[in-house]
Amino acid sequence: MPNKTDPPGGKETLIDAPVTIEEIEHLLGRLSGVLSARLVINDWGAIEEIHILASSQRAPKQVVRDVESTLAARWGLNVDHKKISVAQLTGQALPMPPLRVKLLNVQVTVDSRSGHTQALVKLGRSDADDDVHEGTADGNASRTGFLRSVVGATLVSLNQMVEHPGLFALDDVITLTLSGRELVVVTLILYSPRRYEECLVGAVAVKGDLANSVVKATLDAANRRLPKVARRLGN
Repeated sequence: MPNKTDPPGGKETLIDAPVTIEEIEHLLGRLSGVLSARLVINDWGAIEEIHILASSQRAPKQVVRDVESTLAARWGLNVDHKKISVAQLTGQALPMPPLRVKLLNVQVTVDSRSGHTQALVKLGRSDADDDVHEGTADGNASRTGFLRSVVGATLVSLNQMVEHPGLFALDDVITLTLSGRELVVVTLILYSPRRYEECLVGAVAVKGDLANSVVKATLDAANRRLPKVARRLGN
């Protein structure tokens, strides 16, 4: 998380290191009448805006007070009510279902003579059969090169589905044995438009083809944040 330094222009409410944006949004999303919550921070880690989507069961002022008291009680964050905006849905409207990404195809070619590996990964959206994205990545013919090329191709394809291409980047990928089972563990870095970085972790047990497991571990890491950065269909 950003350092706790006072930004130019005065002291602001900074998010402390042990607290993540995801944790705050998750807790606010559990408040009565709240359907979803979105936090906006500035480059110094200070809370700039809080956007709440709520049902009509509670008055907006009540929702704002709930948000203020929850942040103060849970993390000692005192946020000005002017930074909290509430949009309400009438009737029985429900939040949009989470985006689900499906693996359509993965191919890896390893040329031991040239020491070259090339991976191709094709992904699709479960809510749109015609929204298909393909990515490729190269690496060396070592096991590490194999793993990184598969993750790289997955991210090239995945980043075509988000608002700002290049948001997801590879941090590391390894295989390990735990309780007699081989696992693939992938760590990604999510870059926000405001240069905020978040580390994401995904892991799956290897079943059958290793390349398929690597793709699934990569998606497991990205899935928690994907709905918030996903490109809307039709854009």
